Amino acid sequence: MKIKISLRLLTILMLLTSMSIFGQTEEVNSLSKKEAKQLLEQAEQDFEERNYLDALDKFSQLHEYDQKDIYYKMMTGICATFDPNQKEKSVKLLEEVKQENPEYGIINFYLGKAYAVNYDFDKSIQHFNFYLATAPADEAEQVRDANQMMKNAQNAKEILADTIHENIIENVGYPINSQYSEYVPVISADESVMIFTYRGIKSVGGDKVPQSMGSEPYFEDVFIAYKKNGEWTEPVSIGANINTEGHDAAIGLSVDGQTLFIYKSENNNLGDIYVSQLEGNDWTKPKKLDGDVNKNDSWEGSASLSANGKTLYFSSDREGGMGGRDLYKAELQTDGSWGNVQNLGGMINTIYNDDAPFIHPDGRTLYFASEGHTSIGGYDIFSSILDEYGAFTEPKNMGYPINTIDDNRYFVLSADGNTGYYSGGGVASMGEQDIFKITTGRIEKPVLALLLGNVYFNDVPTGSFMNLYKSTDGELEGIFKSNEETGKYVMALAPGRYEIEVELESGEIVRDSIRLDDITEYIEIYKDFRIYSDSALIVNNNKALADALAEALKKENKTVDTLYTDDIKSAKDLTAGKTFVLNNIFYDFDKASLRNESKVELDKLVGLFKEYSELKVEISAHTDARGSDDYNQRLSQRRANSVVNYLVAKGIKKNRFVAAGKGESEPYEDCSKYTECGETRNDECPCYQKNRRTEFKVLGN
Repeated sequence: MKIKISLRLLTILMLLTSMSIFGQTEEVNSLSKKEAKQLLEQAEQDFEERNYLDALDKFSQLHEYDQKDIYYKMMTGICATFDPNQKEKSVKLLEEVKQENPEYGIINFYLGKAYAVNYDFDKSIQHFNFYLATAPADEAEQVRDANQMMKNAQNAKEILADTIHENIIENVGYPINSQYSEYVPVISADESVMIFTYRGIKSVGGDKVPQSMGSEPYFEDVFIAYKKNGEWTEPVSIGANINTEGHDAAIGLSVDGQTLFIYKSENNNLGDIYVSQLEGNDWTKPKKLDGDVNKNDSWEGSASLSANGKTLYFSSDREGGMGGRDLYKAELQTDGSWGNVQNLGGMINTIYNDDAPFIHPDGRTLYFASEGHTSIGGYDIFSSILDEYGAFTEPKNMGYPINTIDDNRYFVLSADGNTGYYSGGGVASMGEQDIFKITTGRIEKPVLALLLGNVYFNDVPTGSFMNLYKSTDGELEGIFKSNEETGKYVMALAPGRYEIEVELESGEIVRDSIRLDDITEYIEIYKDFRIYSDSALIVNNNKALADALAEALKKENKTVDTLYTDDIKSAKDLTAGKTFVLNNIFYDFDKASLRNESKVELDKLVGLFKEYSELKVEISAHTDARGSDDYNQRLSQRRANSVVNYLVAKGIKKNRFVAAGKGESEPYEDCSKYTECGETRNDECPCYQKNRRTEFKVLGN
């Protein structure tokens, strides 16, 4: 909640003081009376426009100019409550004002705020009570705010007493954050891409922002970074199609990282939501959303798209809301526009600002920021669950240290629920605003499957439409698209059964099904679709289909990779400690995704596990010797996880597996003795292929 401070009240106080502002008897710096008067006018303008840090700088100069002036001291103290680095100063100055002028009842209001931002909540409540006991009738708005902030202080006492140590908060640091402002992080579901808003010297608009617009003299731009080997790359401008000399801010990203929502303010409007699409490696020029989301006479800001692409959650201060900014949802119409806009209602929205919605890929958990509910001060981050009847549950404060007395908002969470990001300030910031990372502990983990892979046409990555249907009723769940440059696609699927239809622009279609009835936790499933021009067949976890494809390809003098299969021995041979090499489980260089031909062998294992329900095994994956030891270890672990996830998706309980990454530590064969392998580093070297193997070790039966 932003405190609306009345300069009228403060002017009255100023006039009551025994010392004239401009009648100083002792000057302590070089300001002239004329300069002091001009500086005062500028400071009060900044204050009225809520540019509190700019106002603090100017009032501090005036306080230094005349330290005996009660008005300068009081305004410096009030503004200092908004600076994370000067909060303690606010209490000292305001207590001095109260001591010198105890009849100023309004000073208790500001002391309540000052003690709150310094985490002294008992004294904060005490001073708010002092203020309320003597507040005049014409201060109704401040009385309301005092009651709310006193409630916030009580919330804070209770919430901080239950500090959630399991949630680890850290500044993302370099290269994402800098001395300038970085905020509103959005990520793809697989956490491979981060897009955020940057406001600093690299902005296209430079320092052209008038000071009256805020404390930061830069326009907003959109920057992008990629995760490589577990680390974020140096962020770069997302490109000229999006970044202009005006305000361009990232506010939402689809699950697959290919649909980006942008905030833009053009032609002096209050701000609207735009959308840009990733086509290959380039983002399209943002287009204002069609339909009823944007209103000419209101502000529309944050946006979040549901996993199936059918529902858009957004914030707006349009008329008819419950107060300040509210959260709304809109439904995708058949013509591609957004309609049927609905306020999320009193369970979510308050009379204060409610902003920054994020609907998790699980489709049922909504995260948002609010100045109401059980906030401990400013914006706090809350969560709410969409129940089976389509209603949201009572919002839950995500607790300390995620929420602090400072503003905390723009929270997003990876699909697996392990890592979150949000915007915040405070003493841990490198700049005015920074992006923070949450390694989750006491956050309920989602139950969903992240389906990801690539689409190939004649072995070349391709863009294609991917229609997802519910197997139970044939209802279209969503329409997705693989990237035309990389062929990559990502889908987030709730438990259930689905049919997937992959359709190329040329008309070729392949279909597949996936069963997720029994999943009880987050899993990842890697699945490639391969389409061939004449056969219209896919290597699809089905040996008969693979054989049919091979036969069809013979007519074109084409081949598929040879399938190397060792028959799994009978159960009587599956003694504890015995290891079998699954010779047809292969991976491409530097990837953890399973090749389609590998799944023929894995389907045999599925049958074995279903027949022998007590069988427990270790699945170990190995890499070739290319790359560092550390990276190969991580890569092999991901490969082992891929195999286990595939088997789990087929209905085998996860507790029957141990996934073990062996890296390059146990090579099947020394490849350096082969000239075609050692120096050329040829990916087709048979020795490398053999070393990129998966093994099956019996733990018990």
